[in-house]
Amino acid sequence: MTSILASVVQTVDRLELAALDGARLTAADLDRIRDIRRDCSTCVGLLDRFDGRERE
Repeated sequence: MTSILASVVQTVDRLELAALDGARLTAADLDRIRDIRRDCSTCVGLLDRFDGRERE
């Protein structure tokens, strides 16, 4: 599960970079992209804690 969420975070990072490089997204779209990344990153951190690991 952690690897899936980490992949989502990477994909969202690429989407944000593409959007900042000129894709036609609104500020609301960028906010949604950032919300998804934040939520997935939070889940990855929680899963790592649950598994007893610390994410570097």
